[in-house]
Amino acid sequence: MNRVIVIDDEAAMGENIRRMLRSADIAVEAYADPKEGLARALAAPPDLLLLDVRMPEMSGEEVFARLHETHPALPIVFLTAFGTVEGAVLAMRNGAFDYLQKPFKREELLLTVERALAQRKLEREVETLRGRLEALGETDHLESRSPAMLEQIENARRAAVTDATVLILGESGAGKEVMARFIHNQSRRNDGSFVPVESSVLPGSLIESELFGYERGAFTGAERTKKGLIESSDGGTLFLDEIGDLNVELQTRLFRFVEERELRRLGGVQPIKVDCRILCATNQDLAAKIKTGAFREELYYRLGVITLKIPPLRERREDIAYLANFFLERFSRRYGKSLTASPGFYEALLKQPWPGNVRQLRNLMEKLTALVPDGVLKPEHLAEEAAPVESVEELSRLPWKDARERHLADFELSYARAMLARCGGNLSAGAREAGVDRKTFYALLRRGRDPQSVE
Repeated sequence: MNRVIVIDDEAAMGENIRRMLRSADIAVEAYADPKEGLARALAAPPDLLLLDVRMPEMSGEEVFARLHETHPALPIVFLTAFGTVEGAVLAMRNGAFDYLQKPFKREELLLTVERALAQRKLEREVETLRGRLEALGETDHLESRSPAMLEQIENARRAAVTDATVLILGESGAGKEVMARFIHNQSRRNDGSFVPVESSVLPGSLIESELFGYERGAFTGAERTKKGLIESSDGGTLFLDEIGDLNVELQTRLFRFVEERELRRLGGVQPIKVDCRILCATNQDLAAKIKTGAFREELYYRLGVITLKIPPLRERREDIAYLANFFLERFSRRYGKSLTASPGFYEALLKQPWPGNVRQLRNLMEKLTALVPDGVLKPEHLAEEAAPVESVEELSRLPWKDARERHLADFELSYARAMLARCGGNLSAGAREAGVDRKTFYALLRRGRDPQSVE
């Protein structure tokens, strides 16, 4: 629900606006005291602020200056009486979204509010997209120094101009969602929504209703009709991440939608047409799951009309130094640091196995940028990342029982660290991939060289 704050010293104006904007999607908070309204907006920025120009104690210009400095993306619309339009126009030059001259009609208010909220939504989507793209080391377009990766990027570019379904394969952290967003941005649907669905995150009991939506009364707690994620992708792109985690029953219903591009909400009887492009991704071996009956063969072939395989970072070593430098520059700007890296540091990076791929490299560079003082990153800064296991010759100096315990502890720690990195730092996902419960997996990470440290 969108939040709109009104700051106007005439309490009646706030109530009138509340009445005119009465809607299921807009909640209005009205403040006659500009200082109180400013404090509220600073503490909990709304989606839109409607601000009177002339008020006692504190003018609209003063409120605007304070808010615009702290929250520059917040759209602010000035409410101005005759004779103060010039001030409102000046404020627009300084960053205000628009102004309304009193008295205004309901239609004028609704149009201005809808425009402002639409712009704010678009800005948030852009911010989210930029964050997701940068999270794995990519900018608004994919770049690489690896021939294998460049080949996949070119295939993705060719696939983008079609509406064919695309299956993106790759290990955790390799950049599957970045590739999916690249395809969406290169397609004719780039003006539509990109709707990601993280199959491995949604609880099994909720994923069907989240995907297909539901009608009011479909089940206990369904107090209103809700549009599902698939329906929300109409006109845009639906991205099904970790498709291999869907249960077989849900795969059957998904296959029907992929074939017909129609769905029925839970509790609904009327079919709903959805025009969307379907992209999906997985880090699992779907062919092996088909053999065990865990994945439907017809769905596999329907989703994989075009298949792209993102190479793991260890197979695109040409990108390691390039991405590390990219992250170093970005995090140095973010944290106000002045850091460079020595040639030896980059050489040391090349010796790492990178089980967590680009996500692991990104996390490492952020950690080093945050912790290392200004200066030059050197190979010794990576010493604790390697966590080498002692050689048999070193262990042979110990009694059998101690050597066995020491070797086992080292192996468990190295294994758990590698699994955690491969799963992007997600403890629950690491435990699931390792085939143990969360508590056991956490204990493996805690053991290190002291077997007695397990809780």
